[in-house]
Amino acid sequence: VCAEGTILRIDAESILDQDNETCCLPRHEYAERSLAAHEGNGVQTKHHVTLAECEELCDLTGACRSFAYSGVQQACFLKDGVVTEEDAARKPQYLDYKTYIQLPIS
Repeated sequence: VCAEGTILRIDAESILDQDNETCCLPRHEYAERSLAAHEGNGVQTKHHVTLAECEELCDLTGACRSFAYSGVQQACFLKDGVVTEEDAARKPQYLDYKTYIQLPIS
């Protein structure tokens, strides 16, 4: 069982840490912004998911640094790029997609 603010790591090769205890990863907070023009490479795509499920998937995916999400399409596109508020927005915007920036853990 993980402490509050953390999430159980689900990748099979790292279920147990060196002390043979369950590995728990910190949960990140995410900032919403307009769809970024450049988000890096695609890491994983998942359909029929909620925004909360997409955030969790990003937390559980080591290479994920941001993601694009559409509530209308319930589609989640994990990206490896570090996106900032200052980065250019995609023109024109596409449907209701937004980019979600993974914030540092404080």
